Amino acid sequence: KIAHTMLHSRQLSSKFVTPISSLLRRNYASVVASPIVTKSKTGVSVVSVEDNAPASSVSLFVKAGSRAESTDNVGVAHFLKNFAFKNTKGKTAFRLTREAEFLGGILSANLTRESLILSGEFLREDLSYFLEALSDVIFKTKYEPYEFDYVKKSVSFDSGAAEAIPEVLALNAAHSVAFRHGLGNSLFANATTKVKDVDQIIAFANKVYTASNITVIGTSVNHKELVSLTDRFFEGVNHAVPTTPIPSKYFGGESRIAATGESHFVLGFEGAPAGTPDYSILQVLRAHLSGETHIKWGDGVTPLAQTANRLKDVQIGSFNAGYSDAGLFGLYMSGEPTSVYAAARAVAEQLKHTAHGISKEDFRRAINKVKYHTAVSYDTRASKTELYGGQVLHSGKIIPVSDALFEFDHITDEDVKNMAQKVLQCKPTTVALGDINTLPYADTISL
Repeated sequence: KIAHTMLHSRQLSSKFVTPISSLLRRNYASVVASPIVTKSKTGVSVVSVEDNAPASSVSLFVKAGSRAESTDNVGVAHFLKNFAFKNTKGKTAFRLTREAEFLGGILSANLTRESLILSGEFLREDLSYFLEALSDVIFKTKYEPYEFDYVKKSVSFDSGAAEAIPEVLALNAAHSVAFRHGLGNSLFANATTKVKDVDQIIAFANKVYTASNITVIGTSVNHKELVSLTDRFFEGVNHAVPTTPIPSKYFGGESRIAATGESHFVLGFEGAPAGTPDYSILQVLRAHLSGETHIKWGDGVTPLAQTANRLKDVQIGSFNAGYSDAGLFGLYMSGEPTSVYAAARAVAEQLKHTAHGISKEDFRRAINKVKYHTAVSYDTRASKTELYGGQVLHSGKIIPVSDALFEFDHITDEDVKNMAQKVLQCKPTTVALGDINTLPYADTISL
């Protein structure tokens, strides 16, 4: 019965030759509300998506990620994030927490390599309260010296918790090796942080909290109301020209970290900025190589899924991190050290094999897979907020899902082959975490 269904699906697909992305370009707008982008009177960009849901959200995206740190204030972005929702000139932290909980809402702060994200989730009639609460973080936080010790403890706890997760530790190290500074700065303030008092945090806040550095994003909100409230709550925003971050430069290199437990290995390469044609091609290459399976309990049919299944006690994943001016592409392996060693060599061989070309069937599978994951990224409130925030903050525009999917229709199997060749020509980034006596060195992988 399943085989008959699959055959029927193939017959249907051969009849309907119009690409699915072309259909989406015509019909998706009638299903999903399109985002609206406006520059408010204050100079702050405002984005809204009205899908008439009973629950709403509003977020402030600020160019204040870890890449904005300098050698003099390493770790300050983490401190600034943890100072969110502390005492302000209008409310104590206790009062803010009590009021937000009384309204049934949630306040949160998140840090990425390029952005500080302050968010509120609430019933749609409470937009005014939560946007004001977020604006107070920017304009009215007191940064009390006595609060610094509490924040320092929370920062230390965050860092310790992150270092206890091997995947986080390994990928953080991979960025450090690949970029050194800027995008290579750690997301977490560690023992080498140079933040010693609130004055450094205040100086950093004054530097990054400027109009052109902030984007307001609301979901399930009225756009006119959101713009009006932004004009009201951000009236005193700093209009100074923000400092341009140092352009990212890829270096590559090797890091080896001894640790007990399961072993991990990262094999990375220079990627591409998000939203560029090369980034889209790398997404297809990633989908082709990917070791992840997409059917529960299934072995998977991608090259690396089959490799992981053959080696049994190893897992292989892939990543394609795109930023505003650079990217990091690579593979991630974890498991028993001898199996990880074998997997690393197999990954290198598969990349070299792809550099000679891929079959039409494998190419079509990769295209369909990456289209699906791209469409899903526009699906949920959280993913849409993060996606639109990054797009507007760094490029000033929204890329509709139909255009994002249509981009893949221009990619050919020759593009993927050439990209694999390009990847192999750059200096690799490797991180060995665990049994470093067994895990491979970069020069033993035969790239």
